[in-house]
Amino acid sequence: ALCWAGPAAADPPAPTVLHLSQTAERQLTRDLLHVDLRAEKTGADPQSVEAAINQTMAKALARARQVPGIDVETGSYSVYRDAQLGWNGNQVLTLTGSDSGVLLKLAGELQSAGLVMSNLAYEASPKTVRGAEDALTTEALTGLQQRAEAIAKQLHTSVIGYRDVTVGNARTEGGPMPRIFAAQAMAAAAIPAPVAAPGEATVHVTVSADVLLAPKQP
Repeated sequence: ALCWAGPAAADPPAPTVLHLSQTAERQLTRDLLHVDLRAEKTGADPQSVEAAINQTMAKALARARQVPGIDVETGSYSVYRDAQLGWNGNQVLTLTGSDSGVLLKLAGELQSAGLVMSNLAYEASPKTVRGAEDALTTEALTGLQQRAEAIAKQLHTSVIGYRDVTVGNARTEGGPMPRIFAAQAMAAAAIPAPVAAPGEATVHVTVSADVLLAPKQP
């Protein structure tokens, strides 16, 4: 007997792979304030400088811890000898909080007590950034899909699927907006509290994917 099975069906062509990424962003008010203050002292010997710094910082810490809602942290501590000025030393006190009015008032009190402002910076808090993450992710994914379909149309193909999809976390561009001060320590005196305006931060989410394209069916 003679059997004839007919011609073998041709394998479908491999899909075209389109690499795409899409970013969604929005402006959010910076809602977390950081303040750095320094206890600065000079003296004839390192021991007297250290004692003065320790005393000033102990008083500053005690006052700062009385204010609710403010995170208090000590930073770098250094003592060094200057050929002209003798022994110098300083220690950093960092205050962080979302109630800028309360924090700035406290900073003014500590300045009046002899501490020196070295940095004042706002940033978008992690809570605020995370709060925008889902909406930005949806916007970025929708944008990627629309762009993929537009490109497929121009290439006379159709989108048949996606692979290797990557979704990034919400991030802000750059770090806090610093206002730097480099003044020398002065005699303690009552001075007005510092002022600051938060401004806005750009928060963004980026997604990427390989888009699979195939020729349109006739």
